Amino acid sequence: MSANDLLLDFTSPGAIPPDPAEVVQRVIDETQTTMRTLELLLESERVEEVTGWKLLAMFYLATDRINDLAKIEKEYKSITGASLSADFRKKYSQWFNGEAAVSPVIFEMPKEITAAALPDSIIIRRGQCSSGSVVLDFSQVQEIDNDGLKKLAQLFSSLVQESTRLELKQADRFITRLQNKAETGTVSRTIWDVLFAYERFRGDRGAFEEKAIKFAVLYGISPPSWE
Repeated sequence: MSANDLLLDFTSPGAIPPDPAEVVQRVIDETQTTMRTLELLLESERVEEVTGWKLLAMFYLATDRINDLAKIEKEYKSITGASLSADFRKKYSQWFNGEAAVSPVIFEMPKEITAAALPDSIIIRRGQCSSGSVVLDFSQVQEIDNDGLKKLAQLFSSLVQESTRLELKQADRFITRLQNKAETGTVSRTIWDVLFAYERFRGDRGAFEEKAIKFAVLYGISPPSWE
């Protein structure tokens, strides 16, 4: 085929790239329609779960729709008695104060801890590299299965070996509940692995030895050593 016979097809898909501005505007329009549908649903069904309200508030905040933000704040408060904006100001203070604050990476433990729910030490180290601070939050924990116990003991042990530090929230309450169950002698000994690993992680040798004595009395065998 000669150059004179060459045909350029401008009708095929992708031949002419779409205007980015038009694509962005179309996405915004579609999102706005979706958010309006969400708002009507939240208000008509008087939904108390905060996730949908937060999503809606973030959209209004990002698009400078202050009147709409004030409207859903009033509606949310009438349904739940709580303030939506107060929660936003606490969690996203850098938006309201213009500060580039570095927030900690928070791993919230679920009500029932399983092995799959726990982060590993590699993920925790990455969190520290990105923010400098990592929090493992046990506030909501009510149960933990045996595989979860095994992985939690391994996690505490690996953090000690790698000299990785993190903040534990409400962990003392969780550990106390484990200790109470462990002292009955009717549950898996894996609980004791968690207790010993936890005290090594904290560097509390005195608490470790107290637990070791209780373990020895309960089972009539030598407990693990601090080292």
